[in-house]
Amino acid sequence: MNQNTYRRLMLILTIAYGVLIAALAMLGLGNLGLVAIVGGLVVGLGWALTAVVAKRGPTP
Repeated sequence: MNQNTYRRLMLILTIAYGVLIAALAMLGLGNLGLVAIVGGLVVGLGWALTAVVAKRGPTP
């Protein structure tokens, strides 16, 4: 996978996470605080790894 693929994947995951949090908040289901914390950590780590992959550059 190349840099653009990682960025697109992370963008899709970030949007899906936002939709999940919004749906849980509107419906009042689940432990929203725990879901927000865990999801935020996962998304943040994903973006950090995406930056590392982008910084490293493509391999020949």
